[in-house]
Amino acid sequence: MRLEEFCISNFRNIIDSGWIKATDVTAFVGQNEAGKSNLFEALYCLHPFVETRYNPDEDWPVDDWKGKKNCNGMRVSQAYFEFDEGEAEALFEFATEVVTEEGSSELEAEIATPPDGLRLFAHRNYGYDTGFDLHDREGNAIEVSDLGLSKDKVLEWAGERVPRFVLIQDYEFSGAQVELNELKKRLDEAGGKRHKLSTDDQTILIILDLAEIDLDDFVEKGSSAEGRTLRQFDKRAASAYLTQQFQKLWKQKKVKFDIDVDGPTLNIFAEDEAIGFPVRLNRRSTGFRWYVSFAWKFTHASEGDFENCTILLEEPGIHLHYSGQRDLLGVFEDLSATNTVMYTTHLSSMVDQANPERVRIIETDGGHHLRVTHGVVSSQAAPMAVIESALGLTPDLSGMLGNRKVLIVEGGTDALIISKLSGLLTRSGRVGMSDHIYMWPAQTSTKVPMYAAFAIGQLWDAGVLLDADNAGHQAREKIKDMNLKDYAAQTGHEFRVLMLDKAAGVKKTDVAIEDLFPDEWFLECVNRAYGLALRLEDLPEDGSTLIAKRVEIAMKQRQGRDLKKKEVLVEMLKEFDGWTTVDDLPAGTAANAENLFKKVNAAFGVES
Repeated sequence: MRLEEFCISNFRNIIDSGWIKATDVTAFVGQNEAGKSNLFEALYCLHPFVETRYNPDEDWPVDDWKGKKNCNGMRVSQAYFEFDEGEAEALFEFATEVVTEEGSSELEAEIATPPDGLRLFAHRNYGYDTGFDLHDREGNAIEVSDLGLSKDKVLEWAGERVPRFVLIQDYEFSGAQVELNELKKRLDEAGGKRHKLSTDDQTILIILDLAEIDLDDFVEKGSSAEGRTLRQFDKRAASAYLTQQFQKLWKQKKVKFDIDVDGPTLNIFAEDEAIGFPVRLNRRSTGFRWYVSFAWKFTHASEGDFENCTILLEEPGIHLHYSGQRDLLGVFEDLSATNTVMYTTHLSSMVDQANPERVRIIETDGGHHLRVTHGVVSSQAAPMAVIESALGLTPDLSGMLGNRKVLIVEGGTDALIISKLSGLLTRSGRVGMSDHIYMWPAQTSTKVPMYAAFAIGQLWDAGVLLDADNAGHQAREKIKDMNLKDYAAQTGHEFRVLMLDKAAGVKKTDVAIEDLFPDEWFLECVNRAYGLALRLEDLPEDGSTLIAKRVEIAMKQRQGRDLKKKEVLVEMLKEFDGWTTVDDLPAGTAANAENLFKKVNAAFGVES
């Protein structure tokens, strides 16, 4: 079961967030004090890993402070969860009402078929526990009795099967030594309610839970020699388990944990291969301690299986090295197979450029109330500065692009070849690309949708030129799925998606920038770059018409070598430097290039 969408209201600076769609991994980007923490804390309380409740004295919006006296029953969080395959059937099997006859004899109940589009609706109000209902795809409530289900059974099933929310915030685990008898005292004073304890105390209790160590029993064992001996076995088992679970999430280096107990004092040591000896956890970096807290809380919430959780992370990776941040994104991707991951960030390195549909921008209105936009769209500078940095934009370049017609191309090679060809054609009195159009190279085709989303969000007059290969078609579909063209139309700024094959009129099934030139000429450049003597008849027919792809396969099969386009580009540019007119171009190249430039110019409404 997965979180599909949620809405928060009547919580601190959140009057009404509107419905926010969740993806497998969702990044919330926003300035400080925008309300990112408020959003996550309110959502966490919907189905928390550690039981907590809304407190009107702290959580009711200050805009209506007097209204808190009537807050009981007011809605705070609500969410829809999608059933995984077979889950709806499992719910119906569990919750179908038992039919009885007189004399209390039970009859075999007939289990109904779940209707199409069935969703689980969760909601929580001030002063109430979380409730669960069934809704259709349009959001209409369905009476469980009409489906032959028991209300109590539905609640029981949902309480067990709906993913638990795990909230992990920064600076929450010091790793300092703990006096266990004092911890027990604090827990007793809190009436056994863990959410009333500090996050440090909660984390220590989680460690004890993971080790299957009862706090009362552990403290009691410390009062005798025999008990202390038994406690050694407990801590060794705990240390081994914590080490094993942590290693599944931490990819930087191997780490071994050791729980040490001296009387009532508990210390946690961490030893990695780089240091070679144990170091108290509180002396490790803040980033490492955050990762430890994340790993152990998640282990506990998922019962060691790393699945069926909704993980809420505030500013993950802020204290990690860049490589650690990229590793963390990889961990999120792995976890998203069986969990939903949501995190806040203001780090450009924590924005996944290949998936702009995963970005949510958090901003505030004039009353400092939170609002959320889907995609890379915001009128506020702070969150967009993060996106600009992720795309390698400086404020000056961003400002310049915003005043031009912008054509996004897949990479620097595309931009260089197009510029060379356009210059040659223009100098020869043929049609080149208009000077009014500025090319903005994305780093790869996978990142083009992020560039497109940013351009549309900033209301630029923009478009994209994509290779007609698998990667280009995937980028086009992602742009389509994100409804970027529709959004552009709503804003009055057209967004163009041009495919290279149709734009240039190249009669091939698959077309990349190299296919503007004859296959024979590209192969000559490859041969010069690598000292080979490949012929066209040596190239395989692999189902692709991409000349670079066919050359790559032939080189791998015959030479065991990889094709590196940059090395071929050097040879191509040597040829370029010797061309002075279009008559110097290989046969057919000028016609392909001119077709392309006419199409691009027309798309942007400029004269050729």
